[in-house]
Amino acid sequence: MRHFKYILPSMLMACGATAFVSCDDMLDLGNENILYTSDHTLQSANDTVNTFVGILAQLQKVGVRTNLFGELRGDLVAVTSTANSNLKAIADFEVTDDNPYNNPRDYYAVINNCNYFLAKANTDLSEKRYQNGTAQAYFVLRAEALAVRSIRAWLYLQLGQIYGTNIPVVKDPILSMEDADEQLTNAKKMDLRQICDEFIADLEPYIDWAREYLYPYHGNPGREGYNGTMPSRMSVIPIQLVLGDLYLWKASLEQNPDMAFQAAKYYYDYLIWTPNAQGNTIVNSGYKRVNMTAPYRDRWEFTGGNFNTDSWYSQGSIWYQTGANSFGGAGDEVISAIAMDSVVNEGHYNELLQLYCVNEETQEPASFVPSQPCINYSKSQVYGDIYRPAGTNEPQFIRLAPEAISETLRQRYFEGDMRLGCSYSSITAEGTEYKGITKFANIYREDGRMRISSTTRDIIVYRTGDIYLRMAEALNYAGMNHPGYQKMAYYILALGLDEYVMEDLVKPNCSKADSTAISYFRFPRGIFTTQLSSLTTENHPNIDYYSDQRTFYNSVNQIGIHQRGSGFPFSNPDYYPTDADPDTSVDSYPEQPAKYVTCSGTGTTLLNNLKKNNPTLVDSLETREGIPAPETAGLAPAVIIELVNTYNALMMEYSDKYQRNWKAREKGWYQNQTVQLKERQYEVVDSLLDIESALETCFEGFRFGYLMRAAYRHNDPTYLANRVGERNPALVGKLTNKDNWFIRWKGLIGK
Repeated sequence: MRHFKYILPSMLMACGATAFVSCDDMLDLGNENILYTSDHTLQSANDTVNTFVGILAQLQKVGVRTNLFGELRGDLVAVTSTANSNLKAIADFEVTDDNPYNNPRDYYAVINNCNYFLAKANTDLSEKRYQNGTAQAYFVLRAEALAVRSIRAWLYLQLGQIYGTNIPVVKDPILSMEDADEQLTNAKKMDLRQICDEFIADLEPYIDWAREYLYPYHGNPGREGYNGTMPSRMSVIPIQLVLGDLYLWKASLEQNPDMAFQAAKYYYDYLIWTPNAQGNTIVNSGYKRVNMTAPYRDRWEFTGGNFNTDSWYSQGSIWYQTGANSFGGAGDEVISAIAMDSVVNEGHYNELLQLYCVNEETQEPASFVPSQPCINYSKSQVYGDIYRPAGTNEPQFIRLAPEAISETLRQRYFEGDMRLGCSYSSITAEGTEYKGITKFANIYREDGRMRISSTTRDIIVYRTGDIYLRMAEALNYAGMNHPGYQKMAYYILALGLDEYVMEDLVKPNCSKADSTAISYFRFPRGIFTTQLSSLTTENHPNIDYYSDQRTFYNSVNQIGIHQRGSGFPFSNPDYYPTDADPDTSVDSYPEQPAKYVTCSGTGTTLLNNLKKNNPTLVDSLETREGIPAPETAGLAPAVIIELVNTYNALMMEYSDKYQRNWKAREKGWYQNQTVQLKERQYEVVDSLLDIESALETCFEGFRFGYLMRAAYRHNDPTYLANRVGERNPALVGKLTNKDNWFIRWKGLIGK
């Protein structure tokens, strides 16, 4: 694919303006670009196609560095000795003004285009469109306007994460040198917290538009100006997800757990489209579809009653595909991406392909490899899954002993969680070992030589697994004020969410008010299916056994995020410590009354069976209700039948009553225990989220942002400093000062 073309009309050529040093510096546009004109308005769909594509084209400039600043400053990547000094500087927090990756001008160039669009687009322009035979007004520019507003907010949030403070926020287009002077003088300088407030207020008035105008559509993939393999809708950064991020950052910065609950709701609003009144189907709008965690996972094969460590199922690469058939379906992973060029020397090639992988043409090794902390996170997990061992009829949870894995596979990071091993390729060709990360490219051998093919040429902004993780992060923090929410966060990791999980495992831990609030999150039966059986009993879920992977795929569409690489954590006693859950063995736990057991027979035979199979219930009826078993001696058969049938009906009635009363007492007991355990549960799930952030999202550019949010929530900069220090101990002292987390640039922060 050739690069995005700047197909704006000549009067709307992309403005590279915005470096805040001087007017001349800021408006260093180059010979090809001119400023916008002030008298042009966007009055047609053709106008919006041109301007919107121009904005997407400029996003290509910032995609690579957004990943680098988010990943190299974290703890999961080690920069190799062959990497260039500019990359090493990012990892060492020594970025200078002349570092080519330190260029906010490119972010502001896109922002200025967004400002122009939002100032000039006539969003009241409408045309008649027929839906179900009825003519309705359709506002033709609102889909693009919504997308542009969301892109602008996302860009400012990236600037906030990179530069931290003193960031000029300009929301009006710069149309001339005179405008530049005035706006630069008057621009408000904001920090990350203020940016969150500013753009929450900017986006929320438009959230209703997303239900109808979420995705602009500009023809089929491959049209001029779009990536030939990526659908145009995938270029949209959904407003719900940006709002979720803004609220999650705001909650962390202000240490406000209630704000985190609002973040979780916005994530949910995108992931699961509003169910209809019956709750059996999902109402879709345009190209919107429900987002599931899907059953794809990296797993060991189990044959002959044993793990086969010479064979595994690896599904990881499909999670990063951005092709035309990888969007809009009920299991597709990628939500939003920046489309990049496929030709190295044209436009904006995705440099990450060569930084994270060996270069096929030059044979240069990758600049980045997994750090030791990244390897340790993976290695420390305990793999185990549900299987039916040879010669048995019952499914069992079976651990994989680390020593069962060959030394060769251990060196390839297959010990513990499988995701790192499945995503970090290593082949030997012509006597040389080549390495690369399959989140970006696959390395393979052909005719004895090394070959490489990109998993995706594009840079992923949002994908489903990442968003479920952020929703879990938000819910766990919200649980500080609302005990029970932590359990929902835990099940996102360990099992996945469906109606059974919510009703039987989450809500019993919540107070009445919180149970009502958490009912906002609906995962209707018949749409969402986890590995939790439909035969779930109160408190004791039965886990379905799936004999092979095909059956698993056909039966389950929602799994826990940790399940993607560590087997089945829900049944793994090494995953979630027992002291974080209420102890049902204590005397205070309300004992469940005996359930009624259905019996056969009539008359005296039925009575004898009832006494035999329901002795506790028979005793309870007599001692608690004063209803003894009927005496039948000397009575006519018809009378006996009537008495016994009446008694049988009473047994069923009171059994139901006792069960209901017990369930209410048990729920109250659980709620009381959950309140007492809330800090422990938060601590445990917080630790699991830290691990899962490393296992699931490594190399995607999100890790440093996660560490910052966690450190702010804990009000402890050493949280971040110590983790980054695991890969470089020399950084611990520096990073205990929050000011050193951010990059300096003379145009933003004076020196």
